[in-house]
Amino acid sequence: MSTLRQFARAATTVAVLATCEIGTHYAVGKPGAEGFGLLLVLAPLLAVAFAAAARSPHRAMLLPLWTLGCALLWSVHTPLARNFAYGAYLEQIALNLALAYLFGRTLAAGREPLCSQFARMVHGTLTPRIAQYTRQITVAWMLFFLSIAAISTLLFATSSLVTWSTFANYLTFPLVAAMFAGEHLWRRIALPDVESPGMLATARACRSTFEARGARIE
Repeated sequence: MSTLRQFARAATTVAVLATCEIGTHYAVGKPGAEGFGLLLVLAPLLAVAFAAAARSPHRAMLLPLWTLGCALLWSVHTPLARNFAYGAYLEQIALNLALAYLFGRTLAAGREPLCSQFARMVHGTLTPRIAQYTRQITVAWMLFFLSIAAISTLLFATSSLVTWSTFANYLTFPLVAAMFAGEHLWRRIALPDVESPGMLATARACRSTFEARGARIE
């Protein structure tokens, strides 16, 4: 894939995510926008389900089931819209818990920590120091996503929906970016004699690792 296509795909992804985040926050704080909020909650899930069904060898059965599911959702869209914030909360929690699980499951005995896999894409063979460091960073990322889920749950349960939405929709991704940048800076301190690949190379290694994992799943 060319650099231009990679940039275009990344820019499109960021634009779609930003639109969903801003739109969800707007719907939470705007009376009468519940239907719009429900659309933003369901659209990504339905799009993913449609793409999976279309790529499946069982698409002849799955695509009609997807259509039936859409029809059923439409039949109950009014009560769902009134409570769309619960769907937005569950969606955000599920994403963060899934990411925590993704990092955490690679810490089990006999598995290579996920951040070690990223580093191997850049450095090749890992020294014991780098392997230990990347294992610690894998733990840090797991705890980070668990913390995001915990804070979001606490705010959803004890604060106004607008306060929760501000954290979930406006602060979560900046916190992820800050964590990524902070780890990059800390790596220079913890491993001063190891050449740093740079944030862009690290991001590419992460993407390549996830793509390889996705190909194995398919």
